[in-house]
Amino acid sequence: MATGLFSSSSTRKHTGGSGETSIQDQLDEIRNDVGKLVALLADRGLAASEEAKARAQGARARAATDLEDLLASGEQMLSELRGRYADTERQLRTVVREHPVATLGTAAVIGLIAAAVLRR
Repeated sequence: MATGLFSSSSTRKHTGGSGETSIQDQLDEIRNDVGKLVALLADRGLAASEEAKARAQGARARAATDLEDLLASGEQMLSELRGRYADTERQLRTVVREHPVATLGTAAVIGLIAAAVLRR
């Protein structure tokens, strides 16, 4: 008889190496084997659960770090955009003050072009 997870030495003891065992002995052996199998599955399930939990915590930590980095870079980009907007506004005010007639002429031409495009 082969030895393995479902064959134990108790079968060989009950039979003395030969002959048949009683149904009760066979049921007891099956219950014993099923109990061992359940314990083995529980151990492996617990190990897999702990591993998945560790992976999830690692992923959560990486996501939190990435989110903080993203927020920091977004704030930096917004700050740069505000600075560029303020510079452009200053330059536009300077040009309008230095060349008021040219600015009015440019605005009039742009208005005429917009009106012509919108009529069509």
